[in-house]
Amino acid sequence: MSACTQENRNYLFLRVTAPMLAMSGISLSNNTTCGDANDHKRSLPILGMLELAEARKETWLKEGSAAVQQQALRDLSQAFQNWWKRPDHFGRPTWHKAGINEGFAVRDLSVRCINRRWGQVFVPKCGWVKFRVTREWSDIETASSARVTLDRSGRWFVSFTRLAPQIERKSTGFVIGIDMGIAITVATSNGEFLDMPELLTKGEHQRKRRLQRRLARQVKGSNRYKATKLAIAKLAAKEVDRRKDWIEWTTTDLVRDYDLISLETLKCNAPPPGELGRQNLSIRRCELVFAL
Repeated sequence: MSACTQENRNYLFLRVTAPMLAMSGISLSNNTTCGDANDHKRSLPILGMLELAEARKETWLKEGSAAVQQQALRDLSQAFQNWWKRPDHFGRPTWHKAGINEGFAVRDLSVRCINRRWGQVFVPKCGWVKFRVTREWSDIETASSARVTLDRSGRWFVSFTRLAPQIERKSTGFVIGIDMGIAITVATSNGEFLDMPELLTKGEHQRKRRLQRRLARQVKGSNRYKATKLAIAKLAAKEVDRRKDWIEWTTTDLVRDYDLISLETLKCNAPPPGELGRQNLSIRRCELVFAL
């Protein structure tokens, strides 16, 4: 997806308006009773919209899309509502960190097809932006909204929101148990072993080590430091994509072939001191369980 400089202002708003809304809640709740505070929680979106309107008059926010900024406030308000209602399930909304999971939502969605491989989506303040079509076009044009994201390796993505499709599956009557390990990724109760292949080639491993040594000698914050960090992030993105691809194919095959799947109980927590070398393998095992 083509990168637009105006998009930087759109997703930068996600980091700027979060403290604005959060501080407005703190300052008012300190001067109210418990009942008033509950009423104030329900009025957070309205307060945020009023503050946004005032901020757009005199700051750089007026150069961005009002629809994108309003959706950011709605998402933040929903995150606080989830945390207040279910603190045992939802955590406190956290600060956005620059360069990690950057993104913004597009509500009034407009798309058009160029050919079978490429399409365009209208991004506010940016115009028509080309993207690679990887799904059926009928699913894309019926989407209600979209989200544009930028990952650590500098890749732009656009994801479209639609209803989950119905999965057609015939019952097989088969039952299986699986066990995740370190030497063998997945061992099934019928004696089958499923091993995750190497995620990086030998040359990619060597290049990653060279880049990491180079990064350690460079001045933090310099242009060369940023370029080296980006090169490492691109290799890490390849590793993550290949891991997710293998997990998706493996879990899809298991769900399609078996009616009941039994899993071992895993405690997916951080490893204790002295076992940090197994952390990546533990993450892979947990990801596979969660995918199932």
